[in-house]
Amino acid sequence: MAGLKAAFLCLVSLALLSIFSGSARAQGTFEFLGDPRFVADQFSPRNGIRYNTQGFDQPEVNWTKKILKLQRRGVPDYVINEIAAFPGSADAFGSWIDDAFESVRSQFTACGGTLADRANGVSASRIYIRVMPTIWYEPYWGTYAAGAYYPDTNEIRVVDIYYTWAGPQEGWLRHARDLIEWEIGNYFAVQCKIQPEPRPSGWPCTAPPQ
Repeated sequence: MAGLKAAFLCLVSLALLSIFSGSARAQGTFEFLGDPRFVADQFSPRNGIRYNTQGFDQPEVNWTKKILKLQRRGVPDYVINEIAAFPGSADAFGSWIDDAFESVRSQFTACGGTLADRANGVSASRIYIRVMPTIWYEPYWGTYAAGAYYPDTNEIRVVDIYYTWAGPQEGWLRHARDLIEWEIGNYFAVQCKIQPEPRPSGWPCTAPPQ
């Protein structure tokens, strides 16, 4: 059973894990917004989804020093500006989470039938979202993740913001806002008993049963 759980965990995260397999080692797991801090859990305003920003809703960064370091690594100015502006406001994460949950639910209910019925019954209170300081290593696949959903605990982890400046994925910018929606999609898929990934055209309506 433990082996099946591990395999399933990696299945739902595979699309995000694989894109960083070589590039992360080429530049290291750089913390663009600094170290995580201990902060209390919060709840999204509309759906009450529990999450923890680890302080990245109000980053504490020496931007003069950080920007010089990024410029030396050839990070484009438009990327530096986006990183420096992250997340935009202290309540941005709660809004992103609610928007993502409602967007995914709408995608599922638009399919109609049994899938819509199941999606309407998916609980917002079962998931827990944690914001990570950088990409992290997932030993099952021997690679790095920017986002992951763990079905055994219903935890979602997403990196705050990450830019790949070296290796085969050079130029990739990953943002928590987009990663949250992707992983909530995986959560819905598991709860609705369809295949989370890979996602064929027309997903989730075209997804095979899991």
